[in-house]
Order: sequence, then structure tokens, then C-alpha cells
Amino acid sequence: MKLNNLLTRLLSGAAYVALVLGSLYLCPQAFACLMAFAMAVSMCEFYGIATKIGAKPQRVAGLLCGVAVFAACYAGAFGLASSSYDRILFYLPVPMAVFVFFAELFRKKSAPFTNIAYTLLGVIYVALPFSLTSFVYKVAGVNAMCSFFVLLWANDTFAYLFGIAFGRHKMFPSISPKKSWEGYVGGILSVVVAAWALHRLFGDVELVHMVAFGVIISATAVLADLVESMLKRSAGVKDSGAIMPGHGGLLDRFDAALLSLPLVFAYMQMFM
Repeated sequence: MKLNNLLTRLLSGAAYVALVLGSLYLCPQAFACLMAFAMAVSMCEFYGIATKIGAKPQRVAGLLCGVAVFAACYAGAFGLASSSYDRILFYLPVPMAVFVFFAELFRKKSAPFTNIAYTLLGVIYVALPFSLTSFVYKVAGVNAMCSFFVLLWANDTFAYLFGIAFGRHKMFPSISPKKSWEGYVGGILSVVVAAWALHRLFGDVELVHMVAFGVIISATAVLADLVESMLKRSAGVKDSGAIMPGHGGLLDRFDAALLSLPLVFAYMQMFM
């Protein structure tokens, strides 16, 4: 049974990697469509968890606002927001976010501001990071976007291996009993090496920036994973969904990216 579960997990993970990297190198539109799909599914999973906590988020309004944010970021990144129509698209998320407050007046649900908070948190926590992929792709290039995911996966793998081999001091045992500080440090050191290797492979991103990407990603990815675990634990659920056999939901797969990608984007804006 364990062998079958491992095989399922490996095949599912391989398909996930192939889809991400395949769409990335196919064309910007294919990658954007995949990220938009992953964003929509992850938002649905987030709102499902929020419901189990006791909130009643505005799922449709939140999803529409998330799609608007994604479209606005894509338009802004690829220089489409030039005509009057495109400028409307670029600023559309603002009135849509305000609408969420007004809509709650008509729902007559308990804890209205909790519902509003979870609705907009789905946009900020899930939709915005996915939307920033368009800027990273456009500003730093396809190889930098690829490097982001590879460094993310390398951190996940090596933090796990170092944790198994040397883990003695638990990070937050009440949230995730398996993650250790030894694994955390091991992940950071391994990702710095991986960043150097990716710089040697691609060469179009300066070594200092690639190493900075690696440090930001490895320093925040494990913590971002713990944040999602904290969310799931508060709702009493093990996985965010079941779309990926052996892995859970897409929110489970992209959780580390949700809080590391905005920091990578901020670094790019300040130093690149």
C-alpha cells in the first residue's frame, strides 16, 4: 500500500512539474492560463477551508475579483493597459473589492466582517501572488521564472531530506510536527548551491540576483508552508483538496510560492 501511494505521489508530482515547465517554455499565454486555472482552484480550496472555520465568504465575488486582479497584472506586465478599454481592465479590481463590502449588506449572514475579511483575504493571499507571475516572467525572463520554481522545489526536497537526517529541534510542533530547524537551514544552504548551478546553466540572471532569489525563497517557503498548515489546522482538515492524487489540493502545492513570490517580486522592483 505504501509503495502504491509513493508511486501515485511521484507520478502526480511529475505531471505537475511537466505542466508548469511545459507551459512556461511554450508561450506566455499558456503559462498565464495555467496560473489562472491554478489560482481559481486554489481560491475555491481556500474558501472551502474558510467555510469549515465558520466563515461564509462570497465565493463568486472573490473569484471574480481574483480573476480581475490576474487580468490587470497580465495587462500591466505585458504593456496592454494603454487604450481606454485596457485601463478600465487595469483598475477594475478596485471597485470590485469595494463591492464586496456592499454585497454583504444584502446577504444578512452572521459575522459579516469575518465574511468580508475571508473573501478579500482569498484575493490577497491567493490571487495576488499568482498574478505576480506575469511580472516576474516579463521583467526577469522565462529562465528566471523557471528558476523560481526549481529553487522552490529544491528547497522543499532538501529541507525534507535534511530534516529526516539531522532534524532534532522542531520549528512549530503544534502546527507541523515534522519540520525542524535543521531541515530549514539545510534547505537554505542547498538552495544557494542550486542557485549557483542555475546561474551557470542559464547565465542571463546575475549570480548575486540568483543567489538572492534562492535565499528569499528558501527563507520564506517553509514558513509559508507552515502558514497554510496553520490555516488547515484551524479548520481541522488535512489537505486543501484532492485534485492532485497523493499531494492534496493545488493550494497545498503552491502554498510556499504564495508568500515567497511577492518578496521575490519586491526584490526585483528594488534591485533589478
